Amino acid sequence: MYKLKDKYSTVLSLYLIEDYNHREIGELLNIKESTVRNQFRRGKQQLLKLIKNKEL
Repeated sequence: MYKLKDKYSTVLSLYLIEDYNHREIGELLNIKESTVRNQFRRGKQQLLKLIKNKEL
């Protein structure tokens, strides 16, 4: 995950590892819930792409 942009890795870590929901992450990072959902989706796509290309 270190190859992802900070904003994506932060959201992914908070959601997947720390078990926060999108609303809670938005409150923690002071961003809209829709932005959190967008960053989660984009970060997940980039992470999957890295895994498929074995770039981790």
